Amino acid sequence: MMPRRWIPIGRWLLVIGMLLSVRFSPSAPPAQAQSAPHLGYGVNPTSAADLGIGAMGFDWTKAFGPIGARLPYRVLRRLDVHADVLGNLSAWGDWLENEARTQADFIEAWEIGNEPNLDASYGWAAPPNAADYTRVLCEAYRRIKRADPTAIVVSAGLAPTGRVPFTWNGHRGYCAPGVGWCPGYYQDEREFLREMLQAGAANCFDALGFHPYGFAAPATAAPGSPECGPNDFCFRTVEVIRQIMVSEFGVDKPIWATEFGWLIDPAQVGRPECRNDPSFSGRLWQLVSPQQQADYLVQAYQWAETNWPWMGAMLLFNYGFYSPGSCDQMGFYDIKGRPAETALRNMAKNPVPARPVWNSPQLLLSDVDAPAVLRGAFWVRNRSPEPLQWTVLSVSSPDFPLQVDFSSGTYRQPLPFRADPSGKALGVYTATIRVRSEPWAPMNLPVEGRDQDLTVVLRVVPEVYRDYLPLIMR
Repeated sequence: MMPRRWIPIGRWLLVIGMLLSVRFSPSAPPAQAQSAPHLGYGVNPTSAADLGIGAMGFDWTKAFGPIGARLPYRVLRRLDVHADVLGNLSAWGDWLENEARTQADFIEAWEIGNEPNLDASYGWAAPPNAADYTRVLCEAYRRIKRADPTAIVVSAGLAPTGRVPFTWNGHRGYCAPGVGWCPGYYQDEREFLREMLQAGAANCFDALGFHPYGFAAPATAAPGSPECGPNDFCFRTVEVIRQIMVSEFGVDKPIWATEFGWLIDPAQVGRPECRNDPSFSGRLWQLVSPQQQADYLVQAYQWAETNWPWMGAMLLFNYGFYSPGSCDQMGFYDIKGRPAETALRNMAKNPVPARPVWNSPQLLLSDVDAPAVLRGAFWVRNRSPEPLQWTVLSVSSPDFPLQVDFSSGTYRQPLPFRADPSGKALGVYTATIRVRSEPWAPMNLPVEGRDQDLTVVLRVVPEVYRDYLPLIMR
C-alpha cells in the first residue's frame, strides 16, 4: 500500500487560486457609457408576429396569450389578472409556473395584469386594492422565476387617472360611487403605487409597468406645466412615478412603458361620424392630428433615450387595431399605415444589443507521466433577454490536439471539447475555439461580441494531486 502523501496547504491554496482565477472568470463586460442602450422599441399589436414590426426596426412585441414558436422579436406577454385570482392563488400559481416553463424559449418578459388601479374588465374587475394586487404579483414573481430565472417580471401598467381628492375606506386618492363626483371605482395611480410599495411590491418585480399616455400634450411637456393641465395628463408624468419610487421608497428599478400613445381625431382620417361614437365620450379633448401623433411618438422615444436611463422597453399602443367598419376609439390610436409608422421607421434607434458571454478561459491539468484525454465544456450566457444559438467557426490548436464534439447548439447546450496532452513536456499550452453567437430567430439586433475566441489552457505538471475534504456531521 502506497504511503499517503500530505500536500502542504500552501500548494493547495495556490492550485485552487489558479483554478478559480482561470476557470471561473468570464471576460468582464466593457464599461458602459451613460448613453448605453437601454430602451426597447415595441408595440401592442393585433398580431405579435406582424412583419411590419420588424420593418420599423422595432425589437419588442406584446403577446396576449401563449406563443407557440420563437418570434423574430423580443416578447412581453401580458397576463390578465383580476380579483378572482385571489380565490385560489396557489392553483393559479401552479398554472403560471407551468406556463412560464413551457414558454421559456419564446418569451422574454411577463406583465402581470393590466391597469389594476381601475375597476374594469381589463383591469382589476373589482374595487382596486393595491395590497391584494401585490399578493398576486408576488406569487407570479416567485413562480415565474422558479420556472425561468432569466425571465423579466413587469408589474401591471398603471393607468393615469389624474388627481383624485377623496379618501375611501382608508385609501387615499380613491373614487367610489357616491363619493364626490366619482363615476365608479378607481384609484389615483400615484396613491395606488404608494400602497403597492408599502405592501412590499418592490421585491416582486424587475421593472415597474406604467402607461404614460400623451393625451393632448406634446411628448416634451413637463409635469406641472400648463400643457399637462392640473391632472398631469402627459407623457412625462412618468417622471413623478419615478420620483415616488426612488425618493419616497428607495426603489431604483427600471420603468417600462407597456402602453402609451396619442389618439387621432377621426375627422382627420375621413371618419367624422366616429366623433359621436360612445367610445369617444369624454375623449374629444385628447384628439391630435395624424402628423402630431407621428411627431409626438418620435419625441417620446427620443426624450426617453436622452433623459431617462431608467426607462426600459416602450411599447406603443397600438399597431393594427383599426377597423374601417368600427368607430371604437382604440382603432384611432393605431399607427399602422399612418404617418407615425413612416416616422418611426425612419427614426434613429439605439436598441439593446444581444450580449453573449462565455465561461472562457478553461484550464486543463495533465500529469506529465500519465497523460490522458481531457474533457471540458464552454457555456454561453446572455446579458440581454433573448435566447442564443452558437456556431463553431474554427479551432486553432497548434500546441496540442483539440477537438469539439458539436459544431453548433443553443444556449441550453454546452460546447464540449477534448484535448490530448500526449507527449507534451512540462509547460503551459493554449488553443482557441472561435465561435459565433446570435439570437435564435433572425432578429434585427446588433450583437455585442458576436464572434469570440474561447481559450483552452493546458498546463502539464509533474503530478496532479486529487484529494477530498472530509465529511463533517452536524
